[in-house]
Amino acid sequence: ALLSPCLQVILAALWLAASESQPPGWRDRAVPPRRRVLVQPLLRLRRHETRLPCPAGMNWIESAHHCCPQCPAGKFLFKPCTSPANRSDCRDCPAGTFRTQPNTLSECQACYECDRQAFQSVLSNCSATSNVACGCEPGHFRVCLDKHCSEFSCRKCQPCTGRLIRQPCSEAEDTVCDSSCKPDFYREGDECRPCHPRTPDTCGKECQQVCSNNNDQGSGLEYILLGLTGPLFLGALAIYHKRKRLWHDALAGGPLPAAQAATSMAGAAATPWCQLNARRWDNLCWTQPRSPQGTERAAGTAKQSLKHQALLCEQPSDEGEPSALPEPRGALLQGSQLYAVIDVVPVRRWKEFMRMLELREAEIELVELEVAHIRDQQYEMLKRWCQQTSATLDHVFAALERMELAGCAEALRQSL
Repeated sequence: ALLSPCLQVILAALWLAASESQPPGWRDRAVPPRRRVLVQPLLRLRRHETRLPCPAGMNWIESAHHCCPQCPAGKFLFKPCTSPANRSDCRDCPAGTFRTQPNTLSECQACYECDRQAFQSVLSNCSATSNVACGCEPGHFRVCLDKHCSEFSCRKCQPCTGRLIRQPCSEAEDTVCDSSCKPDFYREGDECRPCHPRTPDTCGKECQQVCSNNNDQGSGLEYILLGLTGPLFLGALAIYHKRKRLWHDALAGGPLPAAQAATSMAGAAATPWCQLNARRWDNLCWTQPRSPQGTERAAGTAKQSLKHQALLCEQPSDEGEPSALPEPRGALLQGSQLYAVIDVVPVRRWKEFMRMLELREAEIELVELEVAHIRDQQYEMLKRWCQQTSATLDHVFAALERMELAGCAEALRQSL
């Protein structure tokens, strides 16, 4: 028979009272294991269901239960923001610490120290945004201790004593030595030993072959010096003989002009000048005596020579009177007049111009050897030509006309 409603209510109240009087944890023990596994993940999801994804540049702060802006590199989060709209309190990393990326961490990372005992050297110091960069000292190479070579030690490069170096030592790789020995070294087993002056008499066959050849060959310095000294000596000898030949050709190539012969016989007592008469465009040679004694000696010598070798050139006068020695104030010095001729003749045709004036080729070459500057060469050639008997201004104009330099001749007439 079914219970009455009142009895059912009484039984339910008794059951509730009995369940509340049970010890703690009886519900967990009463739950089957399979149901317990399903209940725990549901509790975790309810616990984290309020955490939302943060936008770019912000991180979730667990203590604040909201997103905060990141601190830039070189700083750490000292105090989180009060709300996502506010800024976080960021502080600079202390000395000896760094942060390379934007972060919301509460402290900076300590800088790495290079291992001096492993021959590591500091490539770049630690800063607030970068760790210290370590490398190997010169003469050492790196030996990696992990896959990315973040941990490494440095070893000394092998010297390759007496051997040729195939690849020099670098920070990433050791020296690669060649199997052959250097010059002046011979092989003895797996080593290369240097040759000594007394080694060939006491060493083996290979040592005698290598060291004896090196001793016979010598350093080669004497051959280099001989090769350099020989051409220099031969060149100097050739220049000397050429200048000597040109000098003899200049002295014996033809008869000396009258003024030059008289000057030589007078013992260089007088100086020849090339005088240009502006009115008759003629060239007059006269002698400027240095002393009365020199004049008397020159006159005595001139009387013994031919009439065409007179030292004074007579200037024709309008009245038919015999010409006398021109006064110094009426004479035109050779310097300004010679430079006037030099200025109108093109430099590239100067040697052609002197050949037109019948200056000997030996004289031209001798002047080129003795005088370095081109303008001084022109002056010296023209001065030597003025010492000839045919040295007149008409010959200058005629030479310019033959060279088809009529414009230069006209410019010379205007300048004179």
